[in-house]
Amino acid sequence: MEPFTRLQSGMIPLLDPDLDTDQIIPAQYVNVSGRPALAAALFAHLRERDPDFVLNRKEMRERNVMLVGSNFGCGSSREAAAWALGAYGIRALIGRSFNHTFYGNCLQNGLLPLTVPAQVHQRVCEVLAARPEATVSIDLVGERVEIDGEDIAFATEVEPFARELLIRGMDELQYLMDRRDLILAYETRTESLR
Repeated sequence: MEPFTRLQSGMIPLLDPDLDTDQIIPAQYVNVSGRPALAAALFAHLRERDPDFVLNRKEMRERNVMLVGSNFGCGSSREAAAWALGAYGIRALIGRSFNHTFYGNCLQNGLLPLTVPAQVHQRVCEVLAARPEATVSIDLVGERVEIDGEDIAFATEVEPFARELLIRGMDELQYLMDRRDLILAYETRTESLR
């Protein structure tokens, strides 16, 4: 995974509430392999049905932050939803609330889901409505968010271990594998005590 320390990007507005994992990646695409196939599957039904869907707009393709509505990622525990977002190039989501399982899947797959209070979310929506090209700067190390130069503190603290993994660009398995010698030494010590 790529380390997540600082990110500056335009935002993709997708503000419908209750967008579930079946909309994020429809069931027939959950077993596709490779980043290009996963990226193509992201919101596939919505992209096919609506030529004006936000992800069909050329100017959105290089943006890495998605501004989402409440309860984003609800539905099944489909981890492929986080994979598809990541394959498309999304690195962070800013929303009022996320499904708990989806939130965890994002963190484990290198995506940063930021939960913000209603008034902050509304302010970001206002800025984006006034200036669709507005940029967001996310500093995970300093735990700060800036929207077009307007400083907004993180609304909720990212769990320290998840934050460390994101900053290092590693998942839990890699974290454990990096500590293989310590684990083996511990196992050897506890075996000798039996």
